[in-house]
Amino acid sequence: MKQNEELTLTAQQQEYLNWLCIAPQERVPNSKRAFAEEMGVDITTLRRWQKKDIFVAQWKAAVDDIQGSPERTQRLLDTLYSKALEGDVKSAQLYLQATNRMAPPSVTISSNKKTVDLSDAELDSLIATIAEREKANRNHLKAVV
Repeated sequence: MKQNEELTLTAQQQEYLNWLCIAPQERVPNSKRAFAEEMGVDITTLRRWQKKDIFVAQWKAAVDDIQGSPERTQRLLDTLYSKALEGDVKSAQLYLQATNRMAPPSVTISSNKKTVDLSDAELDSLIATIAEREKANRNHLKAVV
């Protein structure tokens, strides 16, 4: 019988799992201790439940469902879009990357020398090249927004 108990969650454990999947600022009650008291269990019981393999597996699955929710993704993209329209360059870049409208900039630097063998002037030149590409990319984003 104990083996079957390890394959499923009790009603109380499922209720606790559901509570954990709510954003912390929206949880009622707002602490694990208060939740344990409301359930009539000790807080150490909650900790023990959280260590059970089946609990961990179902918790991970629930979190994956929440994080991969199309509604949540859309709200995030809408927020990025609004901030981008307000002139936030980083939001514009992230929005364009997330919607595959702009590939992230790639920088390729090649040198026949090892980094430690570069002179200060050569290293400064490589850094300046990267900086110029970044500035050009930012100017392009400002023009888009």
